[in-house]
Order: sequence, then C-alpha cells, then structure tokens
Amino acid sequence: MTRAADVDLFTFENNQLAYRRFGYGPTTLLAFHGFGQTGQVFAKYEKLLGDRYTLLAIDLFFHGSSQYRSNHLLTKTVWQRLIDAFLQANAVDRFSVVGFSLGGRFALTTAELLASRVDQLILIAPDGITPSRWYKFATGSSLGRRLFRFVLTHLTFLSTIGHFLTRAGLLNRTLMRFVEISLDTPERRNLVYQSWTQFRLIFPDLERVGDLINEMRLETHFFMGSFDRIIPTSYVLPLTKRLYQFELTIVKTGHNLLIELAGERLAKQV
Repeated sequence: MTRAADVDLFTFENNQLAYRRFGYGPTTLLAFHGFGQTGQVFAKYEKLLGDRYTLLAIDLFFHGSSQYRSNHLLTKTVWQRLIDAFLQANAVDRFSVVGFSLGGRFALTTAELLASRVDQLILIAPDGITPSRWYKFATGSSLGRRLFRFVLTHLTFLSTIGHFLTRAGLLNRTLMRFVEISLDTPERRNLVYQSWTQFRLIFPDLERVGDLINEMRLETHFFMGSFDRIIPTSYVLPLTKRLYQFELTIVKTGHNLLIELAGERLAKQV
C-alpha cells in the first residue's frame, strides 16, 4: 500500500500550487497527473523509481489543493513564470518531466518553454498532440463555451446524443463510458468546464517542440496503451513523425492503468 504523501504549497502571484515529494534520487522529475487526479497517483513511483528520481508531483490547477486565483486566462507565459519560480524555490536547475493524459499537455508545454534545462521527457498517453474537434468547438469561442455550459447542465440531452452516436458507430463505447464517469457529479462537471476552458491556451507548439527535442537530443519516451480508446497510439503521430529519435512502448492495457505500468517499465530500464 502506497503512503499518502504530505502536501506542500507554493504561492506565486497569488496562485497556489500544491505538490508532493516522492523518492530521493539525484534527478528531479516534475510529474503532472491526468484529469480528476492529483499528484498522489505517482506515489508508487517512490518504490519503483525513488532511488533514481526525486519526484515533485504537482496538482494541476482546479485539482487537489492547487488554486488559480487570477481573473485572467492561464497562458503559456504565466505557466513559464510559475514553473520557473517553483523550480527556483526548490533549488532545481536541471530536471526531467513526466505527464499522463491531461498532464502530458503540461509536460510538453513545460518542455517547450524550458527545453534547455530538461534532460528527459516521459509522456504517458499524452493529451495535447492531436487536438480534439469537440474541444476546439467547446472552448474556442464564447458561443462554444455557452453551449458547452448548457450541455453540462442538461445531461439528459448529452446522454441522448452520446448514445445515438455510439449506436451509429461514431463514438466509441469506452469513450462514452469515460464521459459518463467524468460527469457523474456536479463537482466533476464543474471541474470539466474549468479545466477545458481555463487550460485552452496550454497547448504545445508541435513544430517547435519537435525542433527542440531534435536540437537538444532530448531523451523522449512515449508509453501508450494498446486498448486505450481515450488517447490511442495514433494520437502521438503528429509529434513522433517530427522526431529523429524517440522510444515508444506499447503496453497491453487501457488508459487508467498506464501510469503504474509505465513506472514498472521505467524501473526495468538501466
């Protein structure tokens, strides 16, 4: 059984970033979790990788104890200032990054913004490489956001459309089930709306990321699930086709178990 780590708080420009520390290794590893999770999901990495890394597992804003109090949208510029200040406060110069699902988008963005200081990039079923048309529509305009809010407050309407699309073969059943679980309480529906709308500018520039990875010869690992219908393996192609060298590991699992299984695979690597 993994321990529940103490939560530390870092405040910057009135915003609060919560994080947990796992392991004692010489390399600092910034860890970003997926939607609806906290940094606690990386607790098993302490046993698996704790002699190699010191993990700083950050709660994304609107998750756990992290709080984004600004009246302005979260931008890449704001994120860069925040992470740079966070690293300074923890006396970290060079570091590696791991991100799962939604956290993969933050890992990629962090690597883009601070590439000269990153040694290793670990992406576990990462979001942010193949943008969703639904996401663009729901967050890209004030009309889309109003419709998005309407749909989230009228779940019967959403469920009817979702099941119709599933029967028509236009929506995967696993993805439909994932949506239903993600929206099963008012709190989770609000979390979806906040995360989708407030994070809409946190997307990596894939051309720049690819160039930086190649230029810096940044060690890059992808872990994907062969049964993952949320972020299938094909979703990383827009980035991998730009890279001269990378490592892709496909694990026989779905989406939710990938963090632990990726950690187990990393632990076996020399």
